[in-house]
Amino acid sequence: MNSERKYNIIFRACDIVNAVNKNPRPFNLEKAQLIKLCFLSLVESLKDLDFKIIVLGDKLSEEMIAFFNRFEVELHLGNYGNAASFRETLKIASTIPDDEWIYFCEDDYLHVPHAFRIIDHFLNERNSLFNQKKKLDNLSTLVNLKDKDLFIFPPDYPDRYKPRYLKHSLILVSSDCHWRQVTNTTLTFLTKSSAIKKHFSLFKKSSVKAEEGTLGNADRLISRKLFGRFGFGFWTSSVCFSPLPGLSTHMHRDTMTPLVNWEKLIRDYISKVAALEK
Repeated sequence: MNSERKYNIIFRACDIVNAVNKNPRPFNLEKAQLIKLCFLSLVESLKDLDFKIIVLGDKLSEEMIAFFNRFEVELHLGNYGNAASFRETLKIASTIPDDEWIYFCEDDYLHVPHAFRIIDHFLNERNSLFNQKKKLDNLSTLVNLKDKDLFIFPPDYPDRYKPRYLKHSLILVSSDCHWRQVTNTTLTFLTKSSAIKKHFSLFKKSSVKAEEGTLGNADRLISRKLFGRFGFGFWTSSVCFSPLPGLSTHMHRDTMTPLVNWEKLIRDYISKVAALEK
């Protein structure tokens, strides 16, 4: 077990709505099944690390409650809605020690088995990776990464490769992965507890925008304020990196992380969930 850091997973789950935008899920998965696959993939990716999982259940069915009770989790149940459930995660985050890490995870993100091993390696190596030699003819080297709050966004959104969204990014390479600076996240991300407390008013303000169907307004506000990137983020308080290839995918048809065989992984986890529920 890694003794350097502890990961606190706050997993928000709601199985009463299949998809806010009414579009079918990839591979025609129903929401309850999707949650089970995504949650199990997350649990398996945390193997051999020091972690705690808190499940925030919003209007959960009895079937889903029974599923989560198969795991060693702290289960919080309520009738929230998107905005209130996100505010509830912030309350939980405010009680976590400053030096521990928090992964805010929505219920429709599927993880590869090695996701957190790769992330953990990156965090082990970040001091050396962030030690850039400054060059006046290269603006990116003038960004002091060590002084910024670090956020990690595990997926790799495919629209970032479309011409209209292309941006210059800092690229780092850890021992087993490339990492690209990104300026947008969803409400699924990893950061230190101290960073949440430092920017608590911003996250609280974003929760006001996280009403039903407007989660994009919340994550856009967070992204713009924390990662807005004039001069590679020279003026911002924080920096966010995504792995290449991505270590998770948002299970929406238009945002699937490229270069990973998600269909095979889905089949594997369907079998694992079936065996678990026998």
